[in-house]
Amino acid sequence: MKELKLKEIEIAMQNNAWHFGNEVLYKMCRENFEHKNNQHILAKVLFIGRIYAAAIERRKTKSNDINDNFYIDTVAPTFQNSDIDKYLNKLKNIQSLESKNLELVLETHYYLTKVIHKITDQNKRSLVSKYLHFHLPELFFIYDTRAVEALRNYKTKVPATLKYLTELENIDIEYAKFFCKCYELKKEIQQNFNITFSNRHLDNLLIENANFKNSEKRKIILTSH
Repeated sequence: MKELKLKEIEIAMQNNAWHFGNEVLYKMCRENFEHKNNQHILAKVLFIGRIYAAAIERRKTKSNDINDNFYIDTVAPTFQNSDIDKYLNKLKNIQSLESKNLELVLETHYYLTKVIHKITDQNKRSLVSKYLHFHLPELFFIYDTRAVEALRNYKTKVPATLKYLTELENIDIEYAKFFCKCYELKKEIQQNFNITFSNRHLDNLLIENANFKNSEKRKIILTSH
């Protein structure tokens, strides 16, 4: 288990090179929170998916639809006709993660994963986590393979007090495991360093660790030749 150091916490809390771009996405989702306008839906799904390497058009399908048609004829109506706004509006006024709201957060992720699976025939847990994060940044942790790998340096198991969440029916178990470990790690950082540490800060911490590890691997490969 890797020991957390103040220096890496401080770095994670700084605005990095991607800060401005992320703020654009946060603003777009904050000002166009619901899913009633097709243009707003298209922009949010397209921008978040493409920028965060989780595009929704990467799918298993027998359809010959070009991507433009898929977005206009399938993606937008699917979001518009779904109940995602009902879920989001239940969470909208929640300021932070607490034991009493964790289940609803995970159910919301699961619900949108099911909605998107119907039109892609794929489990898009990463896209869904990113999409929901930009709508409610303090409630959803960003899931991707780099973050999952880096998280293992700090948390190898789901905390016993949160294990019940991974056993619920209406959740995506892989995201739930990741979510629980992130939740516990974030809580420990805030308590141990007496700071306010956001979900974005945690993502910065994990990605910085993943990038450093990959950089070290490349150095070893280069020096071995």
